Amino acid sequence: MFDYRGLQDLFFIALYGGVAFLTLLAAVCMLWRRGNAFVGEEIKTSHRLRRWTAALMATMAASHVWWYVIGTWWLTDDWLVRTITVIMLDHATLVPLVMGVLLAMLQDRRRSLWPWLVAQVPVVVFAFVGIDRRSWFFGYEVAHYWQLAVVTVFIAYYVYALRQYGHWLLDNYADLERKEVWQSLVFAVGLLVVYEIYTTNAGEMAKEYLSQVITLVIVAFLLWRVETLQELPSEEDMDNGSLRSKL
Repeated sequence: MFDYRGLQDLFFIALYGGVAFLTLLAAVCMLWRRGNAFVGEEIKTSHRLRRWTAALMATMAASHVWWYVIGTWWLTDDWLVRTITVIMLDHATLVPLVMGVLLAMLQDRRRSLWPWLVAQVPVVVFAFVGIDRRSWFFGYEVAHYWQLAVVTVFIAYYVYALRQYGHWLLDNYADLERKEVWQSLVFAVGLLVVYEIYTTNAGEMAKEYLSQVITLVIVAFLLWRVETLQELPSEEDMDNGSLRSKL
């Protein structure tokens, strides 16, 4: 929904709205449904992970709404401000929520999200500077490369955290089925690719369509990953359990 070409394509509008609806439906299912649609046996999944995932999916649906509303009913005559605003909203919400989901998949310990939230502050500042100065360079280019650097650092950190999680699994569990989350790293890299496609498409309709298809793939992956990931006690839970047994 980068410019008016998407608004003039009725098939794309139908796809765009359908993806938003399905994403919101997935968020509701993630919060309220307790059955498992992917495996025969009953798998107990983490409530914390389900909440993070539902929040991400709901925000993905909301992103569709604000791109459409701002592009259709607000700032319709100011392409620069409109585009900086919607991209900044995506940066400041979707990126940290994705990070929250990925970190929640690692159940050996709770890892802090606040450094990655703080890293979004410059993105918002750059957007406001770009709007105030009417500068595409500050509002988009600088913010884009800053966000790209943050996401790259996060992926490097996540590789390290994933190795820690793998060692923890090997030390504590003989059966690793429904416990490994290496696929989440593939998910993180895939999202980086989507981020590049969606923020650099300049209104190309082929990439607009591709971004919607990839959104459906992401939602399907998240549903499968969350519902097939067995909830595990963290190190803190294990330590507390050992202490209670001694008492």
